[in-house]
Amino acid sequence: MAGWGAFPSRGAPSQPQGGDWQVRRLDSGDAMEGRGPSAGGDFSAPPADPAGGAPDPGSDGPGVTEPAPTLNHPCSFFLAGSCRFGARCRNPHPGAPPAAPQPPHEPPSKKSLERPSKKPPMKTAGDVVSRILWDRQLPPGEFTVGHLDRFSGVREDAFTAFCWEDLASVGPEVLAIPQHRIQYFKYRGRVVWDKASRLDDVFGSTGGGRTILEVMEEEAGRQEAVGMGDGGAGVPEEAVAPENEEEEDVAEPGAQSCPPAPPRPTHFVAARITSPELRDSVARLQEALSQADPTVAEFCTPLTTLHLTLCLLRLDGAAEMQAAVTALRELQAEHRRLLPPAPLLRFRGLGTFWGRVLYAAPVPGPELAGLAHALEQGFVCKGLTVVPLPAHDCFHLTVAKIPAGGEPRLNLPPEPPGEELGTQAVESLCLCQVGGGRRTDGFYSTLVELDLY
Repeated sequence: MAGWGAFPSRGAPSQPQGGDWQVRRLDSGDAMEGRGPSAGGDFSAPPADPAGGAPDPGSDGPGVTEPAPTLNHPCSFFLAGSCRFGARCRNPHPGAPPAAPQPPHEPPSKKSLERPSKKPPMKTAGDVVSRILWDRQLPPGEFTVGHLDRFSGVREDAFTAFCWEDLASVGPEVLAIPQHRIQYFKYRGRVVWDKASRLDDVFGSTGGGRTILEVMEEEAGRQEAVGMGDGGAGVPEEAVAPENEEEEDVAEPGAQSCPPAPPRPTHFVAARITSPELRDSVARLQEALSQADPTVAEFCTPLTTLHLTLCLLRLDGAAEMQAAVTALRELQAEHRRLLPPAPLLRFRGLGTFWGRVLYAAPVPGPELAGLAHALEQGFVCKGLTVVPLPAHDCFHLTVAKIPAGGEPRLNLPPEPPGEELGTQAVESLCLCQVGGGRRTDGFYSTLVELDLY
C-alpha cells in the first residue's frame, strides 16, 4: 500500500510535470483556443520590452486576439423622424446636416449666480398698530381697520373700538382681533396700508415714497378745498343746523340774549335699513323724483346708506369713543338678558325739511322711543355729550337731500304712495362717524356695529 504522500488530496490542484509553475494571465481567448491549464499548454509570461523594461501592460501576449470594434447602429428615432436629441444624440443620424460648432462653455459669472433682487420688507400690521397707539401726531379716532371675519368676510370697524392688548389677557366681552386677520388700515376713508397690494403709506417701507404725515397733510388740504362737513353729502341732515331763510333781527341793547347753539355732533347711532322691500320702494320714489325733475337725481340718497338716526353724540378723543362703544355693549348685554320686543319700523307717507330734505317717517311706537331713550341714558351715564335732536325733527328715513346752499328745492311727488313702503325690525345698531369716509359696502364709517339679539 502506498504511503500517504502517493495519493493527492481530493480537490488539490495537480502539479504539472517537468518543471516549476510558470505564471501566465488567462483570459477568455485562451480558454476558447484550448491553451488553458486544462489543455496542457505551456505557460509563458508576457513579452518583455527589448530595452529591458517591464512587460507591456496593454499586450496580452502571443495568440490573444483584440476584441472587435463595436458598431453604432443608426438612430431608429431619427429614421422615424421623432428623435428629440438632434446633434446631441449618441447614435449616428445618417444624412443629417453637420451640426453647427458649439461655443466654448464659459463658467457662470457671479452676477448670474446671484439670486434675483427681493422685494423690500413691508411693515406688519402690528407695526402700524403700535405707530397709531404711541405716535402723538396720529389721531386714533381717524383710523379704521378692515379685518377678516370668518363668517361675514371683510368688515370695517373704528381703530378705537378694538382692545389692542395681548389676546390672552382680554375677556370675552372685549372686541379684539389677531393681527393676521387685519387686511388694511384707512385714514379718513383713504387706504394707507393694505396687505394684499403691499401698500404702505404709514412708514413708506415698500418704496411708495409717502408716509402717514404726508397723507395727513394731503387729506387736510383736500378737506379744506372741498369744504367737507358743511352740509355735504357725507353728513347726515341731523348734524346740520337748519338754515334760517328769514333775516335775523338785530338784538337791541338790553334785550335778552339767545341761548347758545348746541354743540355740533361728531357721531350718530343709526339703525341701518337692509330690507329689500324698503329699498325697492325708496328706489321707485327716487326714480319718480328724477323723472319729474332731472336735476334732483344727483341728490338722491344711495341705497347703501339708508338709515334711521336714533341718537346724536359729541365725542372728543379716543377715550370718549371707547366709552361710547362700552355703553353700546352694555345695552347689547341688557337686551340679550331681558329680550324686549324689537322695534318694528313701518314707513308710511312722505315729508320735507326746509324744502331740501325729503324723508319717509315711520309709524310712531313705544318700542322705538324706548330704545332711543335707553341709548341716551347709557351715554349720559358714561359722561358723554348727547346732542338733542331739533324740536321739529323726528325719526325719519332720508330719500333725497340737497346740501345747504343748493338751488333746487324738493317737493313731494305728484302721486305720493298711500300704502306702506315696507317694514323692518331694529335688530342691530351702528355707531357711525359724521363726515367720515365710507366702508367697503358703501355705508358710513362705523366705529362699531352690534347685534341686539
